[in-house]
Amino acid sequence: MLPSPCSPTRIASLGHRSVSSGRSTIGVWTRILGLLGIGLLASCAGFQQERHLAPLFTELSLAGGDRGIEALGGMVLTRRDAETKRIEYWAVRPFASHRKQPGGRSFSWYLPPFGQRFVRPAETVTQFLPIWRYAKQHPEGEVVSWQFLTLPGFYFAKDADGDRKSAWFLLYGDVDNFLSFDRAQWVLFPLYSKFERYGRTTHNALWPIFQWSQGAGGPSWRVWPLYGQLGWEGRYKRKFVLWPLYMRQTNDISRKEGDQQESHFLFPFYGQARREGAVNRTFLWPFFGTAKDEETGFWAWDGPWPLVVFQGGDPERAVRQRVWPFYSFYKGDGLTSTWYGWPFINVRSEDYGTHNRSAVTIFPFWQQWDASYPGDLRAHWRKLWPLVRTYEDERGDSEFLAFPALNPMRRFDFIDEHYAWIWELYTTQRQYDRIRERSWLGLWRRERDRDEDRRSLVGLWANRKYSERGKRVSETSLLFGLIRWRSTEDEGRSALWPAVPGPGWPIERVPNSIAPVGVERPVGPVAPTGAVISPQSEP
Repeated sequence: MLPSPCSPTRIASLGHRSVSSGRSTIGVWTRILGLLGIGLLASCAGFQQERHLAPLFTELSLAGGDRGIEALGGMVLTRRDAETKRIEYWAVRPFASHRKQPGGRSFSWYLPPFGQRFVRPAETVTQFLPIWRYAKQHPEGEVVSWQFLTLPGFYFAKDADGDRKSAWFLLYGDVDNFLSFDRAQWVLFPLYSKFERYGRTTHNALWPIFQWSQGAGGPSWRVWPLYGQLGWEGRYKRKFVLWPLYMRQTNDISRKEGDQQESHFLFPFYGQARREGAVNRTFLWPFFGTAKDEETGFWAWDGPWPLVVFQGGDPERAVRQRVWPFYSFYKGDGLTSTWYGWPFINVRSEDYGTHNRSAVTIFPFWQQWDASYPGDLRAHWRKLWPLVRTYEDERGDSEFLAFPALNPMRRFDFIDEHYAWIWELYTTQRQYDRIRERSWLGLWRRERDRDEDRRSLVGLWANRKYSERGKRVSETSLLFGLIRWRSTEDEGRSALWPAVPGPGWPIERVPNSIAPVGVERPVGPVAPTGAVISPQSEP
């Protein structure tokens, strides 16, 4: 009696590894073909087996043990965690994707870059910019408040006290804690509106023409653009006549007279702002300007702005040199950046405190950054557009390569995540002892870890290597699982039941079957199924 066709049990011995004659080889294939007819009638690929039908559908065991599904050449992806059995990542590219994160967090894209969803322990935000935004607060698992804002100015909300609010920006509104205001009211905006903030109430009629304020900070008013007296007692006072022709302003009026800043402006001919020891001047605004601070040594020259800018002299402030578009230099806040022929050539270095990074860009053909960490550790990222992009982390535990690299931008990794599967012919990624390879549409793939090494070419050929009782085992599948055999070091070859659509490998891997490559297992999930997701271009 033959064994069950759904069992991995071998059908028959096909010879020992020591047999190498042509007659033995013919005998092997004769036995395979002779059993093929019987096997086809009873073949099956169970739910717990891999299925390789790329580009239509592929279900496989990922390096690391997770279970992945890829359909329509990489358009549809899922990754199921090996331990929790839950889907940790799914995508219908380029339309949407969802990724679970540690600590009960998750992030989703919808029609990237417009739609996003953030799930945090105490808040969930869903938005489709710039059309609508919905946020709800649930600090202890229960929704205590929420806000919804959408074009053309509709606003709905419920606060922690259970009070509901609604407003239409153009018609009517009476809302507490609206944007940056304690309370906002309006009727037929811009006909009339009233805003309260920090104990001060401001009224507007036919905004921006008529405005008057009262309460904290004292009174202020304006009839724009004719005349206005605005201010806050102890902070500032402003005056304009025929705005913007003449404006005058005093800041920090609570300080002594020498520490106050006074400015006046006769548009567009001349403007001046003066504080003791420091003076800023502008001529034919915004094209020409100067600045000088005798106390700090700071100086600046704009002329004509924004084409020509120079400033320096103060070690606490940034240094700028710009003759746009030919040359520009900036140094400050841990950043040094030089442009040659903007936007084509940029050389920059950054100090993040924990590490330093240097970068070179020759747009769009070459982009690179190198990050330096304590202990003489360095991470590398390269892109030779449109050919290839590569990455290596600072410890050499993770490597990545993709070919070609048609995305010319560096800072928008969501483009590669959702679109690169369309054009990438080959990707490979190593994370510790895990190796993942994939070709265009998933026609070729490899998933290797210390458990097993699995490779496949569409349904034409597939191979699985592992160890059993200390002996190396190799299983091969041809023609979508119609022809399968197993080879071991001590037992030679034996036929396996067909497993259409093949290759028939079990999802579960043989644990610790392959000797590690000298590194420890990573902590956390591997990259999603399909086109391997590259590390962030920003360290």
